[in-house]
Amino acid sequence: MRERPTSEVTIPHKHGLQHEGKEIPFYYHLPPGTTKDKPVPLVIIFTGLDGYRTELAVWIEGWSQKNVAVMVLEIPGTGDSPADPSDPTSPEREWSSLFDWIDEQAEIDHQKVALWAFSTGGYYAIRLAHTHHNRLAGVVALGGGCHHMFSPEWLSHVNHLEYPFDLANTLAYKWGYGDDLEAFKKEGMKFSLVADGTLDKPDCTRLLLVNGTEDEIFPIDDYYECLMRGATKEVRFVQDRKHMGEPDSFIIIFKWLYKLFGIQANPIEQLKTLPANNKY
Repeated sequence: MRERPTSEVTIPHKHGLQHEGKEIPFYYHLPPGTTKDKPVPLVIIFTGLDGYRTELAVWIEGWSQKNVAVMVLEIPGTGDSPADPSDPTSPEREWSSLFDWIDEQAEIDHQKVALWAFSTGGYYAIRLAHTHHNRLAGVVALGGGCHHMFSPEWLSHVNHLEYPFDLANTLAYKWGYGDDLEAFKKEGMKFSLVADGTLDKPDCTRLLLVNGTEDEIFPIDDYYECLMRGATKEVRFVQDRKHMGEPDSFIIIFKWLYKLFGIQANPIEQLKTLPANNKY
């Protein structure tokens, strides 16, 4: 048994609209020895389209061993997220409710709060890095998108590429369109961070963009859109790798977060904490 077990925490979604869910559930873990007199960094993990908090909890132990607290929660339109998936502005309300709660946690070092988002979660990470730039020290978007991922042309081809299922249909459902794929193709650009001006905002927290150059789920072109607009970003592409650039991308991200948190550690050792038979 852990000295400080992982807990499922549920907080009020106090910034939500009347029709949205009233609570935000997430996994929360504090490393052993954490007190208000010895606060620790926090890494928030956003899940993707089909990996929920129960799955991404595998990252908790590795961060706990580095004396970093972990929070894992789902993105709008998936899992238990209360946000309206069809409203482009609903993420801002959910993250505001979330950060209000984080601000009240005395055991967290509030100068060292970061976000690591996977796949579709990367879209929300890029958005959050702009809309909540003053509420965290850094953001990592792994395998995310921001603009071309919503284009009718891209959505017309993705069902036959890397994803093992009908990706366009799944994305339509996730973004609140149910089975109406054609409506999603027609209206999906309303979620574009180029079209809504998000990427042109002058303020953005430190943002690291990581992906494989051959991604067939979200086009690498989307990260070029991020780089050519607004505030300066950081980027690392993994040559000749597909979606998320695994496993090389994990090493890249760990090293970046270690520097952000002031941690001296070996990322290979952290990867070895994953419950798998991989050899690093």
